Amino acid sequence: MSTRRFFQRATALILLMPVLTVADCYQESVAVSKTKAEIKEVTDFQKLVKTVNNQQICTVLFKARINNQWYDARGESQGSITDSTDQICAQAMQVGRSKILERVAGAGIQSNQTLYCNDFEIPQLRKGLRKFDTFKISELKPMPNTEPFEYKGSTCRYFLESDIDQRTNNLMQWQIIGCVIRNEWTVVDKF
Repeated sequence: MSTRRFFQRATALILLMPVLTVADCYQESVAVSKTKAEIKEVTDFQKLVKTVNNQQICTVLFKARINNQWYDARGESQGSITDSTDQICAQAMQVGRSKILERVAGAGIQSNQTLYCNDFEIPQLRKGLRKFDTFKISELKPMPNTEPFEYKGSTCRYFLESDIDQRTNNLMQWQIIGCVIRNEWTVVDKF
């Protein structure tokens, strides 16, 4: 095969390859513990937060009283640098509670993980949405510890929208119920 034909074929193959785009992805994890034992009390709570590669990693350490005995517990969760540290640490606490219950009482854990991605060049969260506005699922943060649900034949879920009030400089949070209407996520309620 001549060098010219090789380069023609290589060029044709390169042109046929799909164009790669930058995607922002995040994983949502929901864990539900099913056990007869329960944590009666938590003490000696410690929270350690570190940042690695634009990700916050929260580790919580605590003691849990189960069946009148104390056990050391640990949980860890991570999220984007733009996510609420309190939410990431709350998720770490839930992971720690589930793990200690499983270890002590042999609890069954039901977990659900969903990966959401967008195809934007520069991913950004939307703010100021109003009722009946449409959005991409990656533009809003799903509310932690909630799962999608069906309402009148549509898939719906709860989202959080956070912003700083310019007048008072306070953090404002709204809950949004979004449903898939005509193949687009649509705001059906905001409070």
